[in-house]
Amino acid sequence: MFDRSGNRSFMQRVNRPNGVQPAKTLEWISKSRLVEGVPVSLIKQVMASHVPIVLPPGRNSPNLPHQAELRPNASILIPIFDQDGMANMILTRRSSSLRTHAGEVAFPGGKVEEGETIEQAAVREAYEEIGLDPAGIKIEGRLVSSSTMSSFMSLVAVVATLPKPVSYRLNSSEVERVFSFPISYLFQDGVHSVELWPLSDEGQFEMHFFDFGDDLVWGATARIIYEFMRTISQAAMAR
Repeated sequence: MFDRSGNRSFMQRVNRPNGVQPAKTLEWISKSRLVEGVPVSLIKQVMASHVPIVLPPGRNSPNLPHQAELRPNASILIPIFDQDGMANMILTRRSSSLRTHAGEVAFPGGKVEEGETIEQAAVREAYEEIGLDPAGIKIEGRLVSSSTMSSFMSLVAVVATLPKPVSYRLNSSEVERVFSFPISYLFQDGVHSVELWPLSDEGQFEMHFFDFGDDLVWGATARIIYEFMRTISQAAMAR
């Protein structure tokens, strides 16, 4: 689906700190049978009983403030649709004119407004950013609570299924591209990689990356994708 045989040049710029070390991709990814396809039914079954993951410091982001409850809440939608019996995921590339995270790949999402639930905010943002019809979105559950690396904003990822989009309506001030892919792609060789980034207290944390040809997914989005993969893989191995 994506050409990874080029010069390894990506549109996204990664500001790596000094002291980064490579890490091995976990064997459960490279040997997963989900590379053959991920049924939407598996995702629905997993999310029906899933207890949302709360990433602790070290698996989350560096220098996480202790007053987490004082940070503003945000939510993102992980949109999934069925194509020929297999699950596909939707991602966006943020506008290159934005002041923060310009040109980065992300899920639709944003701040939770007064009076909104996490789920309502995620659905609203998906409609405003790429035109997903709220009436067709079925919430399957909350996947993970995390935080952004740069702003330490609390972030909740919501998994949802929807009919296959016929077209998208992009808010050009926020999104410059939207694309979808079979979730099985994430389990292919060479797609996922990990680096160990140093913490100020001499520890390390994992920074995950996903190769999408011209685009490189990293940061909070990559951490969420990794946790999604881990969650459905554990369920698949138990079946």
